[in-house]
Amino acid sequence: MSGKVTVFAPASVGNVGPGFDVLGMAITGPGDRIEAAFTDTPGIHIEAITGDGGKLPTDPADNTAGIAAAHVLKMSGERRGVSLVIHKGVPGTGLGSSAASAVAGAYAVNAVLGDRYPKEALMPACIAGEMHVSGGVFLDNLAAALYGGVVVCHTGMETAWRIGTLDGLHVIVVTPEVRVLTAASRGTLSNTVDKAGFVHNMAAACTMVAAVARNDAATFGRAIDDVVIEPQRAGLIGGFPEVKAAALGAGALGGSISGAGASVFAVTDDAARVEGIGRAMADAFTAAGSTSTVTLARVDGEGARAV
Repeated sequence: MSGKVTVFAPASVGNVGPGFDVLGMAITGPGDRIEAAFTDTPGIHIEAITGDGGKLPTDPADNTAGIAAAHVLKMSGERRGVSLVIHKGVPGTGLGSSAASAVAGAYAVNAVLGDRYPKEALMPACIAGEMHVSGGVFLDNLAAALYGGVVVCHTGMETAWRIGTLDGLHVIVVTPEVRVLTAASRGTLSNTVDKAGFVHNMAAACTMVAAVARNDAATFGRAIDDVVIEPQRAGLIGGFPEVKAAALGAGALGGSISGAGASVFAVTDDAARVEGIGRAMADAFTAAGSTSTVTLARVDGEGARAV
């Protein structure tokens, strides 16, 4: 394939409440775009990055998208290089920003190669890119950004499956102007879980999977109830209890911390309640002393794609 291609990888909600490191959900709206084209100089070359405020490295060996892109290029045996222009579009933390970059980088090179590989074959490259930032294998955001829809992940097997989407689900994400680093958020977690909490979260996560299989947005939303991880992380996000209470009070079916935070998400199957839920959550953050950004979304059923 010749010429320039542009690809998109969506933002995502990791964990989706009780599905810690197991469930992920791609959302419409924010995401990363990458323009890619062959170049006669071998290797990956990052020509420019926008939307990051100058924070991200342009050295492809130190950039999440660049690392993932390099893995796909090496896998292909292609002698030509690929140039990338990266446009960051995932706000704040907790929406899979590094995962979107890794997926977009891998998918961009594959697109330049003429879609040589299926999405499943790109997962190792995506993992390599994400590990550079996170230091571990965390598939929930990666798989959601790559496959779209709601995904189930098995970290030990380093694989994931798209289980479907939810036509009637509305997703409200509110991102405060504070950062919560994944490493710091994971550092708050206990190494032990009491039996009652384990059973509750297992039941909730399994119910959510069943709800996706049935395309049942209402049951999916009501099952979002994390009694294990959320209480341990809540203190990292100023005003979180009030924000969650505001969402439920405005009619949300359920909600929790998005990924490691600081973004907070809520869901509803009632389109008439969406804007009110977003306002209530943002007002609660304001009362806690934080400005925030509201994203009104649906489930992105497509994942990474050419645009």
